[in-house]
Amino acid sequence: FLPIRQFEISVFLNKHGLYLFEELTLNSIKNKDIIDVGGFIGDSAIFFEKEVTLKNIYSFEATKSNYDLMLKTLKLNNSSRIIPVNKGLGSKNEILNITVNGGGSSLISSSVNGDNIEQCEVITLDDFVKEHNIEVGFIKVDIEGFEQEFLKGAINTIKTQKPAMLISIYHNYSDFFQIKPLIESWDLGYKIKIFKPVDGDISTETALLCEVV
Repeated sequence: FLPIRQFEISVFLNKHGLYLFEELTLNSIKNKDIIDVGGFIGDSAIFFEKEVTLKNIYSFEATKSNYDLMLKTLKLNNSSRIIPVNKGLGSKNEILNITVNGGGSSLISSSVNGDNIEQCEVITLDDFVKEHNIEVGFIKVDIEGFEQEFLKGAINTIKTQKPAMLISIYHNYSDFFQIKPLIESWDLGYKIKIFKPVDGDISTETALLCEVV
């Protein structure tokens, strides 16, 4: 159940492509926590809770409006294992401005001002995981072109825990061409697949599925 009519095909039909992971990977995820980066209204988190893991889901949503809708989603679904976090994840601890545009909200420079702009606290995943002693099995990242900044602040978690990952690369050319080589340069043994749920359009919802097998 969702508080607004916003049923994403990538979530409810394609299930974020998780069926493409090896069975061993899925079994590992089932017994570890999930990090949902770009939680929107909590739709992915609900799917993860119902079908993917027996542990907790930490869902990060930077905008207040989406975060409030997420809280309604969790209540509608009687969620007990989703921990909503009204913060962004990036390369360092800072305050940034975010353009508020529903699922297309994006973090931008703190010097930009205008309508539909709000301030957001940004932290690193590495700090959050260390503080809360989280065993990460899977990371989903869809944050409108801020993915590379997220990875800079998550590198220690990724290198030490080697979680499976779904990383969106369709928001800009830099992400599309640079994120895959970046992960490969870490030499962690990741097997990477390109997941393109929308036929005929490589620029829509395209993501990397990463697992160590």
